[in-house]
Formats: sequence, C-alpha cells, structure tokens
Amino acid sequence: MYQYFIWNGVSSLDMGVVMLKAPSIFIPQRKVNEIKVSGRNGVLHEDEKTYQNYTKDAECHVMDRSQIDEVCGWLTGFGEVIFSSEPDKVYRAYIKNQIEFGSILKNINDFLVQFDVEPFKYSVNAAGDALELTAPTTIRNSGTVYSEPLITVYGSGDITLTINGADFPLYGVQGSITIDSEMMEVFKGNTNQNGKYGGAEFPRFEVGKNEIRWTGNVSKIKIQPRWRWL
Repeated sequence: MYQYFIWNGVSSLDMGVVMLKAPSIFIPQRKVNEIKVSGRNGVLHEDEKTYQNYTKDAECHVMDRSQIDEVCGWLTGFGEVIFSSEPDKVYRAYIKNQIEFGSILKNINDFLVQFDVEPFKYSVNAAGDALELTAPTTIRNSGTVYSEPLITVYGSGDITLTINGADFPLYGVQGSITIDSEMMEVFKGNTNQNGKYGGAEFPRFEVGKNEIRWTGNVSKIKIQPRWRWL
C-alpha cells in the first residue's frame, strides 16, 4: 500500500502523488537560552518552557508528469497536514520550500516537500474529543503536553470557572461567553468580551486528571480540549 499525506483535506493519492519516504518522528527542540556569566565556569540555562517549529521532509513521487502544475498549485501556503505514518495526528504547517522536480532526488518525477510544522501535533478526531458538562467533573488529558482549550460557558451574571483549583472569573455573562486559551481572547460571536474576564492567566488542561467546577448561574459548559502531543 502506498504511503501518502493529506494537505488541507486533500489526499496526495487523489493528486497522483505518493510518499516514497515518510517524515521522521521526533520531539521538537525546547527553547533554552544560554547565559554566559563573566568569571563563572560553563553557562547558565534559562528555560522558556516553549518549543520551536521544525521541518518534516516528505520525499514524494508524482505518477503522471502532466499533473505537475496542478500539484504545484496544491502544495503551497499554510494549512494542516496528516501523514499516513501517523493517521490519528494532524500538524499545523506551511510549505517552506520551492518544490523542484528531479533536482534533489534521482527520478525526474520525484520531489521533496518541506513542511515547517508547529511544535505540537493534535488529534485528528477533534470533533469527537469535544465535551459538554452540566455538572462538575474530572477530565483526563491523555496527550503529552498541556492543552489550551476553547471553552464556552452558557449562563448569566457573574460566574467563576475553577480548573485544578485556579479561578477564572467571568462578569456579567449574557447567554454565553467563550474563552479561547490558545488565542488568549474572550468573546461572544464576533464581539470581543475581554473586559468581562478576570483571570490572571488563561485556562489550561495539564497532562492527566483535571478537576472542573464552577459557581454562578451556569446551564452547561462546552469544551474543545485541543489535546496535543510533542
């Protein structure tokens, strides 16, 4: 069976492209600053607790050279990529190289695609991971790194959402309000609601168990947890 990748919802097989070699799987590099101190041996290390983008190389082959223009038009820009070697994970990426046919690999129909990917990979089944809570509960993050969820609270008035003992106050809620921890924004529809948010930071789900409770008039809470892996 051919190896393949899916770029922005389109399978390479549908474009007449197969992967000769799937990209390697490895952990992204952590951002650590080296600080040299005069008169001190060695260096100090300052851990920023974040990770760098990295490149995943996909060696490919186009079966029909008449499709090259169509393939080049498809393999461009930003989007999401899924590799057949990791069918349950999706990467956020952009294509960083100018694709050249036959210039790097031996066969004139062969070419290299370089995906510059963000540090984390996400669940392909994001919709299936969604949660709806009507009572306090404990959820489990089965990923390998904390997640930055999208949380919509349905209710009214002043509400305090509590996750793992940390409080995230919401003021004057009218119907619903959404906290996007990844974007660090609070909104309702297209309206910014940052002024109604009193949290010092934004909610996150740590690896393992996470306790969720709240006070105030809440009918339900919908969560897109955005589980992710290194």
